Amino acid sequence: MRALPAALAAVVISGSTPAVAAVSPDHPLILDVDVTAACGQPSTGRVTVFNPANKNVEWRVRQNGAVITGTGPDFTLPGTGEFLVDAREPGRAYGKVWRDEVSGGCDPVRVVSVGDSVVWNQGVDQHQKFPRLTAELLGDATGRGFAHRDHSISGAVLDAPDLPCPGSYTQDPDGDGEMELGEVTAQMPDVFCQLEKAASQETDLVIINGCINDMDPLLGIPLGITPGTEDVPTAVRRECGGVGAAPTNPAANVPYFSGAKVGYGGRGMREAIEKAHSLPGRPKVLVVDFYYALSRASFVPRWFCTDRGFSVQNEQLCLQNIGRAPQRFEQFTRESAEAYRLAVAEANAASADGPFAVVGDGLFTLDNAAFAANRKVWQLPNEDEQFSLRQEACPRYSATALQCLTAAIAHPDTAGSRQYAENFLRNQQLRQWFGLSSNTTPLEVVRDGDTVTLRAPAGSEFRWYFGDGGSAAGGREVTHTYTTSGPHLPRVVVDGRLHEARDSVRVKSGI
Repeated sequence: MRALPAALAAVVISGSTPAVAAVSPDHPLILDVDVTAACGQPSTGRVTVFNPANKNVEWRVRQNGAVITGTGPDFTLPGTGEFLVDAREPGRAYGKVWRDEVSGGCDPVRVVSVGDSVVWNQGVDQHQKFPRLTAELLGDATGRGFAHRDHSISGAVLDAPDLPCPGSYTQDPDGDGEMELGEVTAQMPDVFCQLEKAASQETDLVIINGCINDMDPLLGIPLGITPGTEDVPTAVRRECGGVGAAPTNPAANVPYFSGAKVGYGGRGMREAIEKAHSLPGRPKVLVVDFYYALSRASFVPRWFCTDRGFSVQNEQLCLQNIGRAPQRFEQFTRESAEAYRLAVAEANAASADGPFAVVGDGLFTLDNAAFAANRKVWQLPNEDEQFSLRQEACPRYSATALQCLTAAIAHPDTAGSRQYAENFLRNQQLRQWFGLSSNTTPLEVVRDGDTVTLRAPAGSEFRWYFGDGGSAAGGREVTHTYTTSGPHLPRVVVDGRLHEARDSVRVKSGI
């Protein structure tokens, strides 16, 4: 995903550009630290440095009071646990710290992540990205420790068979198949190609998403300008579900940069889920639901349109776009969640070795969106943790430098990242697969028109999530009336464990 809030999207359409404040980057920057843990032996590692000035670089590794320095890429860790890596030009101060850890266990939970900028967790430092946090929490809960490999990249589409899947990419400077420069918006590799890159090692869990860039989150989802995105549910069924695609891509010739131009291969999330399960080790698959990038709880001020010197026509277009974008983003979040749920159900039903996939939800609410009261996403172009890297990397490696610089906007921030990971670990099916305490009893749903009565399994503390962006604390039984059409999947967290309804609820009222 590379979505911007609708206000900024309207600015881009009208030909103006948002101001991006200059931030002095710390160079050189650590792009990646790959560590190979050997049971009972010292762990070896390799440092990848972003060094645009092409000057001499020295790095240091700090762990448990020990300090290792060097200029080549390889090092050996003195122990286990957390370690810090930073780099500098000789004689200057060290730059930004890279944090990581090496597990002391001999059977770590091996996690791979693939997808677009949502799974890449745009703008968040590596040690706080939710796929890594999920691996870490699983490793802690099981006592096994963890190992995480990330093949996701900003701007990736789900399925683009016309894009090449070569052995290396500019965004992969060390050639290991992971996109160390994943902050740079690009349309390659697609998710299926990423899964091919992940096939070199055995895996226990694949964290995956896809299809939002196939619909164009800048001009398609919020505005319906990109051909084929006029009706959100239809576009989701085509791009996320992989069904109903016309012989010709309606967005093939749009005169602007868009994933919809190439993301039209016909394979949907079910095929991606099944391909993930086919990796060595026959891993389980966690499909990541989207959050609310923008919602009706967002406050998008009119001065985004009225105080910028627009022509009357462009000012009205801007105001119109602001008005329709929140509802369309909400609709996409609900419809894509349903498409994922159906893809998981179909893949599990067809599996020869039992259910292996589950949908993971961050339990985000409408007020977690951009410009809302309790936002959990980046709102400004330069407030995220990776802006200094994009400031240098985007002009070098991106064909759309402005979009690239602002690409973290409306993506989960550090608090949103942790919310994703912590709620994934509440999922009963995921817990069961990894030998953790679980209770997969679904919540009961009794429907009366647009109103549902929900009853949870027994417990002492209940937090309800109704699937429409609303949430409430309550008792074991609650009643809720829907004002949007759905689909809505009710959920409840009982004493820290997640329970879901068996099926989603659709109603006639609302959008």
